[in-house]
Amino acid sequence: MTRPVTRGTFLSGLIGLGALAAATDAHAARNSDAETYVQTNAAAALAALGNQSVSSTQRQQQFQRLMTQFADMQRIAIYVVGRYRGSLVEDAALRREWQDTFQAFAIATYEDQFENMSGAAIRVVGSEERTAGRDVVVDSQVRPARGEPMRVQWRVLRAENGWKVTDIAVGRDGVWLGQIQQRQFLAQLDSNRGDIRALMTDIRGRTTSMRQRIMARS
Repeated sequence: MTRPVTRGTFLSGLIGLGALAAATDAHAARNSDAETYVQTNAAAALAALGNQSVSSTQRQQQFQRLMTQFADMQRIAIYVVGRYRGSLVEDAALRREWQDTFQAFAIATYEDQFENMSGAAIRVVGSEERTAGRDVVVDSQVRPARGEPMRVQWRVLRAENGWKVTDIAVGRDGVWLGQIQQRQFLAQLDSNRGDIRALMTDIRGRTTSMRQRIMARS
C-alpha cells in the first residue's frame, strides 16, 4: 500500500537532500591557493633536480634550499616521534639537534624518491580541504620524460607564514611518507626506551647511505 506524502514528509525530504548536497559540496571543496602553492614549488624542486648545467653538489644544495622553504621540516620532525615528543619539548638543545638531523634525513629521502622524476612536468589535478582554508590535500600527476605518470599527493597546512607541506604520498597506494617514518621511529624508540640520541645516530647513518647512493647515480 502506497502511503500519502504529507507536507511534513516532503519538507523532511528536502532538508535531507539539502544536507546531503552540502556534505557532497564540502567533500569536493577545492582550494586554489594551496594548489598554486604546490604547483609552483614542486615544479621548482623537480627542475632543480633535473638541472644538468650545475654540478651534482649544486643540484643537491638547490633542492635542499627549495625543500626547506616548501616543507615545514620543524613540524614534521616533531610529528614523526609521536608520543616521545615530550623530551624534545623539555630540552631545546636536543630539539634543535633532532630537527637538524631529521631535516637532513628527510631531504635525502625526498631527493631519493624524486630523483627518477628529475626534470619531470608536474600538473596539479585537484585538491580536497580537510579543514576549510587551513588543511588541504593537493593531488598531482608527475610525468617524467620517459615512463608513466605518477600520482603524488601533498598535504599542506596554512599557518601564519603561509602554506607549508607536512606530508607527501607517492604512487597509487597513497601511503603517506611521514606516517611510515613515524611507525619506524616509534618502533625504534619503543625498543631503546625512548633514546632520541640513539635514533639520531641510526638516522645519520641512513642519511649517509642514501647520499652515497644518490651521488653514485649522479
